[in-house]
Amino acid sequence: MNDWTEDLTMIANTYTSDDYGNQVLGTTETTVQASKKQIQMNEFYAARRAGIKPAIELIVHTFEYDGQQEFLYNGWRYSLIRTYERNDDEIELYLEQKGSDAGGGSTN
Repeated sequence: MNDWTEDLTMIANTYTSDDYGNQVLGTTETTVQASKKQIQMNEFYAARRAGIKPAIELIVHTFEYDGQQEFLYNGWRYSLIRTYERNDDEIELYLEQKGSDAGGGSTN
């Protein structure tokens, strides 16, 4: 059973036009409720062998996810490794924290 107690901010790239018609890159942030799960050990080690550093697995409702690749969670920036659609209502997001993505966070 999922607890849906985690706040996850999904970051999407957006494009608008300026006064001269130039494309300007921006972002849209959407915060949703997620459920945190432990990454399975076999998946963790397989990913490490491939040079990927999975940090967390979060489950969100499928209708709330629209292909975002970047996320904010507990004050840290994460990038998407992969997704897995559990069923029609839920999708798993496997995220990694990259050194350049660190945006702060608690030291507690």
